[in-house]
Amino acid sequence: MPTYRAGHFFRFILPPTATGIVYFLAATITFGLVGGSGGVAILWPASGILLAILLSSGWGRAYRHVIAAGAASLAANVLAGNSLGISFGFTVANISESIAAAWFLRQQLPRRLSFSQPSDLVWFCLAAAAGSALSATIAVVVAPISSIEFWFSWFSTDLLGILIVTPLAMIGAKAVRSDGRIGQASVMLEGLLIFALVAIVSWVVFSQTGAPILFLPMLAVLMSASRLGPTGAAGGVLIVAGLSTFTFNVWSPAQNLFGIGPLAKSIYLQFYLLTLFAAALPIAALLGSRKKVVTQLAEEKRLLELAEEAANLGHWRLDVRTSKIVWSREVFNIFGLDDSVPPPLEGAINAYHPDDRKIVTNHIDHAIENRCDFDFTARIVRPNGEIRHVRSRGEIDKIESDGSFGLFGIVQDITIQVSHAAAIEKARNRAEEAARQAQTIAETDQLTGIANRRRTTSELVQAVLAARREDRSLAVAVFDVDHFKRVNDTYGHHAGDEVLKRVANVAAKALRAGDMVGRFGGEEFVIILPDTTTQTAMLIAERVRSSIAKSGSTPRVTVSIGIAELAEGETGESLLRRADEALYVAKRAGRNTLRSAG
Repeated sequence: MPTYRAGHFFRFILPPTATGIVYFLAATITFGLVGGSGGVAILWPASGILLAILLSSGWGRAYRHVIAAGAASLAANVLAGNSLGISFGFTVANISESIAAAWFLRQQLPRRLSFSQPSDLVWFCLAAAAGSALSATIAVVVAPISSIEFWFSWFSTDLLGILIVTPLAMIGAKAVRSDGRIGQASVMLEGLLIFALVAIVSWVVFSQTGAPILFLPMLAVLMSASRLGPTGAAGGVLIVAGLSTFTFNVWSPAQNLFGIGPLAKSIYLQFYLLTLFAAALPIAALLGSRKKVVTQLAEEKRLLELAEEAANLGHWRLDVRTSKIVWSREVFNIFGLDDSVPPPLEGAINAYHPDDRKIVTNHIDHAIENRCDFDFTARIVRPNGEIRHVRSRGEIDKIESDGSFGLFGIVQDITIQVSHAAAIEKARNRAEEAARQAQTIAETDQLTGIANRRRTTSELVQAVLAARREDRSLAVAVFDVDHFKRVNDTYGHHAGDEVLKRVANVAAKALRAGDMVGRFGGEEFVIILPDTTTQTAMLIAERVRSSIAKSGSTPRVTVSIGIAELAEGETGESLLRRADEALYVAKRAGRNTLRSAG
């Protein structure tokens, strides 16, 4: 428990203590450079440091940092020679600007401030200006001598301190928090060399006594911003500010560069630094934003290429006016070509199978002529002779004011899908054929090859329904082989089977195209005669009887036939029963004859 309390105490006290120490050192060094409280500071870095701390920490911990910075400011002002009352007033002024700027940014930005976002940079500058204006107003109230020049000098000094120091502090702290180091050795070396160049150029400019060449530091800072981003912009301006402040207060020959009088010189130099900052930081932010966009686009392009590769799909664009084609990497892979320059339009079309080129040109021409979408499937021939199936679909892309436009499309290798579809179709056909064969076997009499009892019964039911629906006549004939048992007993069952096959074959040949004969069982057969009356049925049945009697050799056989016509409201079952009764009448009449049901 004591260990926990000690650790909690140190976490509570150490961060604000560090804030106070850093704030005190920044304020004391600034006072030292300008020669105490009577000097004129070019920028006030302490306010920028406090604002960076407030923006990086939560509001729940902010009061500790504010108290520590306030104590440090009060101490620094007293040590610089200010009275206790003035020191307290200046402390309130300095601390209030950081609090106001932090509150303003938290109200306007729902997320953490980013100096690479141009919109965030605008809000940051507005917050800095608002906080500095508040601070300058408070300072004017408590200062022994108040003037508009004093207000403006205080305002510009604090504004520069926030604009330059806050970005540097926040970016550096973020880099340390993210991976524990500022950056790679090469990046650090480049940054040091660039900042060294800015320092050298600034020293040369501010130490010379001749004609002012103040544009040179601007060039150096812009180069720093373009290479290092917001860090380079803020760091470069800070270096220029530090050296210009030093030469302004220490190096007497350089004082002639900024006019006459400490306050006038200070304002002139601050204007110079603000101009420098206003030129560098927005450029750095835009370049940083551009870098993010480029990086994001590169990542999206990489992911798109991975997705296209996984899907065997590529995209292309045709400029209709120039006939120039642009292919993605996967299109080259699909066509079996090196990832270099797409072929001309004619060459791209010639990559298709000769039999499919007309399909391609027709769809492309139709899309261009009618400004419409297109979708076609065709075959391509790779340079090695391999044939692949592809599907290409797309739309009109970006019609310009002059009427020019392009075609944007995607092409997908569907060879595997086509192969699978063909295999499925083949399997379906085999299954259907097997089903047909199974149905034929199930409905065919294995001995005679004509319809069996099951199919005959089913056909009779359908014939009855059709006759009722269409109001047509229907007749059936039932016949069997006379003295068939005698045939089996005399000649054997094999001969009896041959007789049945002969009878079935002869009967089928004697029927009309729409009639059907089926074996009902044993030596009994049924003939279905659609659209047939009793009179017609008698003629057909006689032809069947006569043909069977005349057919074959030993053993010769005859048949007896019973005929019935469908009556109104009658079922197929009763129709068969009446025909069967007529058959037995024919048998009693001496066989080898036919009779109709009454």
